Amino acid sequence: MIKVKEWSRRNIYYILAFAIPFVVAVTAFICQGMWPFGDRGVSIIDSYHQYVPFFSELQYKWHHGDSLLYSWNGGLGMNFWSVIAYYLASPLNLLLLIFPKSMVMECFALIYFIKIGLCGLTFAFFIRRRFGRYDLSTTVFGCCYALSSFVIGYGWNIMWLDCIVLFPLVMLGIYLLVKEGKGWLYGASLALCIFTNYYISIMMCIFSCLYLVVEMICEQGTGLREKIRRMFGFAGYSLLAGGFGAVMLMPTLSTLMGSQSAKSTFPTALKFYYDIFELFCQQFTMVEPTSLTGGFNLYCGVSMLIFVPMFVFNRKTKLWDRVVKVLLTAFLLVCLNTNYLTYIWHGFHFPNGLPGRYSFIFIFMILIMGYEGYKNRKYCPKWVPGIAAICWMGILGYCWWTKRVNLELYTWIINLVVLLIYGGLVTWIYVDRKKRKGLQIALMAVILVESLSYGIYGLCMNGTVDRKDYYSDQKEVMEMKALAEENEGENFYRMELEERRGRDDVTWHNIPGMSLFSSTVNAGVDNLMKRVGFYAVTNKYSYEGATPETDALLNIKYLISKKEEETIRTFEWCYGTETRNMYVNPYALGLGFMMSENILQWDYEKTNPFEVINQLVFSAADMEEKPFRYFGLPDPVAEGCELTTDTWADWSYSSAESTDGKITYTYTPEKEQDLYIYFKAPHCKQIKVIRGESTDSYADEDGHIIHIGNLSAGERVTLTFVLDSAYDRGTIKLIGAEHASDVFEKFYAAMADEQWITNEVTSTRVTGTIQVKEDGMLFTSIPYENGWTVKGDGEEVPKKKIADAFIGISLTAGEHDIEMTYMPEGLGLGLILTCISGVLFIILWFKENVHREK
Repeated sequence: MIKVKEWSRRNIYYILAFAIPFVVAVTAFICQGMWPFGDRGVSIIDSYHQYVPFFSELQYKWHHGDSLLYSWNGGLGMNFWSVIAYYLASPLNLLLLIFPKSMVMECFALIYFIKIGLCGLTFAFFIRRRFGRYDLSTTVFGCCYALSSFVIGYGWNIMWLDCIVLFPLVMLGIYLLVKEGKGWLYGASLALCIFTNYYISIMMCIFSCLYLVVEMICEQGTGLREKIRRMFGFAGYSLLAGGFGAVMLMPTLSTLMGSQSAKSTFPTALKFYYDIFELFCQQFTMVEPTSLTGGFNLYCGVSMLIFVPMFVFNRKTKLWDRVVKVLLTAFLLVCLNTNYLTYIWHGFHFPNGLPGRYSFIFIFMILIMGYEGYKNRKYCPKWVPGIAAICWMGILGYCWWTKRVNLELYTWIINLVVLLIYGGLVTWIYVDRKKRKGLQIALMAVILVESLSYGIYGLCMNGTVDRKDYYSDQKEVMEMKALAEENEGENFYRMELEERRGRDDVTWHNIPGMSLFSSTVNAGVDNLMKRVGFYAVTNKYSYEGATPETDALLNIKYLISKKEEETIRTFEWCYGTETRNMYVNPYALGLGFMMSENILQWDYEKTNPFEVINQLVFSAADMEEKPFRYFGLPDPVAEGCELTTDTWADWSYSSAESTDGKITYTYTPEKEQDLYIYFKAPHCKQIKVIRGESTDSYADEDGHIIHIGNLSAGERVTLTFVLDSAYDRGTIKLIGAEHASDVFEKFYAAMADEQWITNEVTSTRVTGTIQVKEDGMLFTSIPYENGWTVKGDGEEVPKKKIADAFIGISLTAGEHDIEMTYMPEGLGLGLILTCISGVLFIILWFKENVHREK
């Protein structure tokens, strides 16, 4: 007990640097009704749609002893190792082992809070080792880092937070390498960054090179020859860190080459995002943090606006030290605001939302300059704090008066008061020597209160989600999954949900389905899903937009829906609970079946999904009949806008003022028909489909196919597009189509005649037999990846790429045994490099410690 007390006393400022941000985050969410203090959850935006479902799948695989390399539970099959490399490689995720499935969201929240606390701890450690100070200011500046607008605004991307935690250690490692020739801390911490999240590590590696130059310039006590030797040490440790992360990097690189990220191109025209005053105001307190779209997250404390000028005019700090750090920080701000440079910093890719994903580096530079300004305050002219406060108040007043920046009234007032307090307090410390110690404590207290207040404010502005709704169908879906597995035995099937809550619902429920939202999504599958009428945009596609043809093609055997009807398209009701119903599709075609070789010429790039499906039938079965007869709908009625007809399926609208207009189409069939429509309306809030007394609403701007249902002659259907007042112009694509069930059944019969009968389907192996009547193409609804190896009758055979999305195998007439095995491309070599690098790190650690002892 005495040792514990002594340890706690020695490390009290570290403990507080972790505990205060942790408690602030917990308090902020308790105030918002976080479970068990309410029915809210912390998983907002992408963590709601992606990260928690991926947590669920990782937990499921651990609990069932399943392979981590591949998963069928989403995207028709996905490289799960690449998902781990981007989303799930944090060691803290091992906590999932002790949490039940019913508390995955709570495990996510706990890891979130721990990482916020660790940000404060590592920055406090940096302060102590870099500046040789260990007092209350160590804790306070650690809290400023942990509760900065980057961590608060983007913290729900918890896979990034490991790198934010390790970043101060990487920078400390560079300092120690330059100062003392000790590079192990730099190499080891960078290696962990690359291992846990390669994406943020890209930005850290770029900055590490720049920061090395800064430290080299600032280091005056080392000769040129020794500096060159240490630069080689930096290069060596950097390569070693990359080698340690190779087990994650090399397999993921192959996946990324097949994702939408590989299609990014360098911008053609120079662009600046914000003017200088907008960037200045992002550093004030009580400015709502950017969680998805908006300005850059640059805030780390209003006090830094006083301390950084004190650093600039500090007589103790060498001139070169001040110049290069200020220039580097200014360069970071220019990079954030320039499209050319931000494209490079983001790994030669423009991010989809969440701008300025490396602004934590700018915040780090502001904090270390601010701390040095505070630490050496007695070497700074007495007039600097007051003048700095007056200048910032002038900028504040100018932005408010000219309305160049749009902020809430309370934001202007609070920042004015805070600047007055800081300017007065710091100046008072210079003047009153007797009360200096008390004033310094008061100053630290004010900084801490400001930081904590912003943390609570920012987390509350981010909001929460409905936890009860997230878990509402978990038991029923699991019950229906168990029933489906009992019915199918060893047969492979896919299951989907008719009503979508999140983008990765099937992954959340650990059921084999087609929906997926991931940065590593297969671009070929993504594109094809869009072409055949599913909802699909960059990095995500969902089951919305299904037709009988796509259900059969993708082997969607079971459907779960809130609706209780005899049939949904070709699905037949088979089981129900209080709130959910399960339907079975007798037309699901299995994991593979024979097609004509002409499927390789399938014209799938058309923008009319009904024609794409018609071409599928034509190419796969050599059929002339078309399952969809598509047509244009009658001219619409416009309210609050002017409408122009572009083509038989396209309209443009414009409005002089941004008003809530609407465009209405009315369709009345002359005969009985099974009606589908396809819409795409980028700048519309929603489309309302009114049929009789029922109304359905859809809000996907990128559109998809909608099944209206069987209409009798003369039955009217009204389609109303509600315009988004944020736009004064836009376009609408709308196509109607009559489905011919007899043509579909003929297509199904042709495909079902020669199916691949699987006898084993695991995460990394699929085996089965097929009886082929005529030479042709075995189509599999398995996404094409280089990691798949195919053997026919024991011999490796080449894979064919069908529609740039699926694996096909050319087969001759006769019976064939087909075996497919999966191993992520590059995993073997990556594992070897990681092991070698790990051993070298251990050797270098012993070497450094033996040298230190000597």
